[in-house]
Amino acid sequence: MEIYHKDGTFPRYCDAVRKSLDPNKFNEFAQLTSNEERFRFVSGLRSIVDELQLKREYNGKGMEQAVALKTLGNKAFQAERWNEALVFYNKCYLSTPKENVQEKSIILANRSAALYHLEKYDLALRDIQRALAHQYPNQMMYKLTERKARCYLAKKDYETALECFKATVTALDDSNLPLERRQKLERDAQIMINVLPKNVETEKRNKKKASAKAAQQAGQPVKVPDHFVEQALWFDETPDEGRFARTSADLKPNTILLLERPHVSALLEDYSLDHCAHCFKRVSVPIACPLCADVVFCSDECEAKANATYHRYECGFLPILWGSGASITCHMALRMITQKSEEYFLKLKPELAGLTNEQIDKLPVDDYRKVYKLVTHESTRSPEDFFQRTLMATLLNVCLTLGGYGNCLQEQNYIGGLLVHNLQLLQFNAHEVSEMIRETPDDIGKSTFIGGGLYPTLALFNHSCDPGVTRYYRGNQVCVRTVKNIPADSMVAENYGPLFTQVRRDERRDTLLNQYRFTCQCEPCTENWPLFTEMDPSIIRFRCDGGKICSNVLIIPAAVNDFMVKCTECGEHTNIMKGLKSLQDTDMLFKSATRLHSSGEYETALRKYVEMMETMSEVLVPPYRDYHLCQQGLRACMLEFGNRFTKTVAKK
Repeated sequence: MEIYHKDGTFPRYCDAVRKSLDPNKFNEFAQLTSNEERFRFVSGLRSIVDELQLKREYNGKGMEQAVALKTLGNKAFQAERWNEALVFYNKCYLSTPKENVQEKSIILANRSAALYHLEKYDLALRDIQRALAHQYPNQMMYKLTERKARCYLAKKDYETALECFKATVTALDDSNLPLERRQKLERDAQIMINVLPKNVETEKRNKKKASAKAAQQAGQPVKVPDHFVEQALWFDETPDEGRFARTSADLKPNTILLLERPHVSALLEDYSLDHCAHCFKRVSVPIACPLCADVVFCSDECEAKANATYHRYECGFLPILWGSGASITCHMALRMITQKSEEYFLKLKPELAGLTNEQIDKLPVDDYRKVYKLVTHESTRSPEDFFQRTLMATLLNVCLTLGGYGNCLQEQNYIGGLLVHNLQLLQFNAHEVSEMIRETPDDIGKSTFIGGGLYPTLALFNHSCDPGVTRYYRGNQVCVRTVKNIPADSMVAENYGPLFTQVRRDERRDTLLNQYRFTCQCEPCTENWPLFTEMDPSIIRFRCDGGKICSNVLIIPAAVNDFMVKCTECGEHTNIMKGLKSLQDTDMLFKSATRLHSSGEYETALRKYVEMMETMSEVLVPPYRDYHLCQQGLRACMLEFGNRFTKTVAKK
């Protein structure tokens, strides 16, 4: 991940600043040895900071725009176009300025009505509560209490519905409705007050039965927790490979190895208004930032967490970042700072240089020390690279300062140095967070980059062009699962981009060398495995029956007549008839798994693919077409458990 895109303002600014420095001045910068010194040098060029001319701006909110959107929403609502009304109410809510509190309460109430008609009762109830918290007019309160009652009625929570209908009768006393209209609403509410007590008694009996049933099922297995690392996983270290994942036990396909929340994450601009800025869940009924119209949240909890930490400093500066062409890693580098206080980083300063792996491994994922020592390749960077990153850190630090983060110049230099460091480590350790997006329900779908995340444990996994795992995302949480058998004491590798089945070795190695600064020595690279399209289906690669003492591959034509084949390495004979019979079985399994996958039965399809993979692993050695087709099926099924979205819903 690079630090900027060519179509923003930063590349031109960076180029102009670089050309303005005479060779002696740039050579002075090139001799500096610490990130803090580099930041102090660049930020000390006052013309640079002054030329940025940054200021905090809250765009996208205004009552004129909000009123127009509300009118469109009301027209759609009156025509019973509930989804269209919801879209306009969402936009109106995002556009309403913070100071227009009561107007915001009314739009939230209107949105709750659209949600009620769409049968999204929990979301409607949430908006009702938020409308009440925003000073909803007392003379209109009966609308909310009555709608609240109807929502609980639909949810079969009769006891709460009864209380809300009673509150409706009371609220009508404060309304300014015509007498006839008020009396009708009172009669309707009173009918429900008379009817509901019977339902309440039935509900209590049902709850008692449900409670007893839950007690009986208390011994059932619990769900996998939010954070999880497979016990067999451990992290080795060598001079050539750095830290990397190994397994102490044999791992079967479809084993969950890791569930991890990010140390830091940030959404791309294109997804900032339909995904939660904090957890990345797709949002259909957003909660707005009070000040800006640049982000949305999925819940009050996410909004509160964001505004208590990073968003209070980023608010009003996001359009500047996006317009500059700053990459997602720049946003993440900034957020690595803004999600903690300045005092937090000052306290850590004496510890950072001397951290050991043993100390780091025990730290929680949100601790900055957990990620500080991730690889940066600082020793191989050019002065030009350092200058670009330091200049970007200067821009980020101006946003911090204008946002109220930091006090004295000395502390700003330290934080600025951390920004330079963050920009380096994110280049090699950040992951693209994805979502499977389909145009229609029948579409095969496309894995789409929606944001970036830094996962401290996942960042330690090394690369292979034939990875043993795949990853997908639920919100911004990553899940890592195995897609093949991995023997004990083996490296557990993920993939940094190019797969051997799709990209030739020279191109893969060039890509990895340019982006990650290593020459890949994985098995497909050292043995130069063929592309998937070039694998010969008339040749079968059998595993020698010599077991652990022999790793020879028996290359047999599919039309062979001799079923006992002698190994040229160990001298043992292998009965390939058993292997051929197994392959017939896997052919049936593959057809069954593909059919189940197409019909949406992903769990069952996954079990079929796993059975197929285990059978083939006993008799075959990759690269082999059917083996890799099975892996592809495994990955495709697993992606269905992560973020996914279909643009056009199938008509009933």
